[in-house]
Amino acid sequence: MKHLLVISILLMQLTVFSQTVLLHEDISKLDFEMPSNGPNYNHFHQLYLNHGFFIPDNDVQEVETEFWSSHVFTIGWRYKRKLATWFAAGIDISYTNPVFSIKQNTNKQVPNNIAHAKEKLKFNDLNIEFYTRFNFGKRGNVIGKFIDIGAYAGYSLVVKHFYSDSFDKNNPPYYSGKKEVVNKDLNYINKFNCGLKTRLGINRWVIIASYRLSDLLTDDYKELVGDCFFPRLLVGFELGLHK
Repeated sequence: MKHLLVISILLMQLTVFSQTVLLHEDISKLDFEMPSNGPNYNHFHQLYLNHGFFIPDNDVQEVETEFWSSHVFTIGWRYKRKLATWFAAGIDISYTNPVFSIKQNTNKQVPNNIAHAKEKLKFNDLNIEFYTRFNFGKRGNVIGKFIDIGAYAGYSLVVKHFYSDSFDKNNPPYYSGKKEVVNKDLNYINKFNCGLKTRLGINRWVIIASYRLSDLLTDDYKELVGDCFFPRLLVGFELGLHK
């Protein structure tokens, strides 16, 4: 009986010792630091694609364009700096290729009054945007619901005036069925442009809108054709290329 009592006391001491070792386990090597990069952390950057259409306002001075073929495709990189749980600010750098498909009718004045089978102005622009973001609703480490308000400036690297005409290829003067012409180094286009942007999104899915404040046509050219302007409002959709 004494032997059993001694053994029981020894087992109890071993148990207490083993528990004491666990309580004194060194946890200094465990990392409890919060991440700094992520959709809902201090720093976040992403790639994105968007596509939009120019919305005419039917002003008498507005250059008439074909809706479905007057559009913009954009690929860009966006950085966001979280400043509060509901507020952030950031910068956006993008490449865009606005295309204006000009209607061919008797009202046409830009870039001239000559009618063609098809006619377009094609831009290749590099843009920079500064924006603020307002978040709302509960979210984890995701972008969540947000509204962006920003201003942008851009420069047209290349601008092309394209038109095509169809002919009877069996008759002079061309003896061909189609003629395509591309004009470059256009002196009636402003290379710099600027405007306002806004976005309404949920995670990677975003509705976009922008309004160009600057004129695409130079003042000297507008003295010849009148105070004409291309559609300023753009509306479209964006897809964020992130997890």
